[in-house]
Amino acid sequence: MTKLDLLFQIKSSALYIENRLMSSDAEIVETAKREYEKLVDRFHHENASFMSLKQYEAARNNFDYFTFLLEEALAYYKRKLMQGEEV
Repeated sequence: MTKLDLLFQIKSSALYIENRLMSSDAEIVETAKREYEKLVDRFHHENASFMSLKQYEAARNNFDYFTFLLEEALAYYKRKLMQGEEV
């Protein structure tokens, strides 16, 4: 699986989790929060060069910021691919 594939998989999971974070059911929200934190951890593990420790901590508490970082990583790897570099 390429970096782009992994990032698209993370993005897809994030969008699914986002809907559950807005649930009126507290149990669903808590489960979604735990899944979200694991997703941020996974992104950080796979793409440490895109996140400082402060960014990582901020992303764990801010979904919009996390998706911003995710989109930045996607754009970076898309540019590399368009330039003929392996990703």
